[in-house]
Amino acid sequence: MSSETYIRLRAFARLDGFRLGLLWVVSFALFIGNFTYPICGILWMGTMLFTPFYVGMRTQAYSEQTEERHISYGHAYAHSCLTVFYASLILAIAQWAYFQYLDNGFLINQYASFLTDKDNKVMMESMGYTNEMVDKVVELFRSMRPIDITLQMMWTNLVAGLIISLTTALYVSFRH
Repeated sequence: MSSETYIRLRAFARLDGFRLGLLWVVSFALFIGNFTYPICGILWMGTMLFTPFYVGMRTQAYSEQTEERHISYGHAYAHSCLTVFYASLILAIAQWAYFQYLDNGFLINQYASFLTDKDNKVMMESMGYTNEMVDKVVELFRSMRPIDITLQMMWTNLVAGLIISLTTALYVSFRH
């Protein structure tokens, strides 16, 4: 890959990552809203399921902007991975701001109440989790700082994006 091609790849990936990042910020807002308004859960799942298709469409659009109007698997994988990387950075900034200034323990309390609910305790025990284990998990959740939660979510997004990129790159590279 020439330096000019690499510069173009990064520029397109930054723009596509920005767009995907905005989609993920909306998706995260829908996820948080799901705890209060159940319809948000359906919309959140829709945005999550749309992500691989969106990355594939953006990588295909990038492919059509190249001189050959077709890119190799490695080139498509690089674009997809960079797009997800930039989107993860944007989402991480939004998540950190949410957890630092707006959340006030809301999300952790939702998970804690779910795990400690007596109906769910029966389910957790049937899966092999003791009450002590559940209490330790809840205690661990409550001890996490906003940056800890954000970095954990960012890492998850990056790994999921690398896996999604395997299939989107395959789609784009064999499309023509």
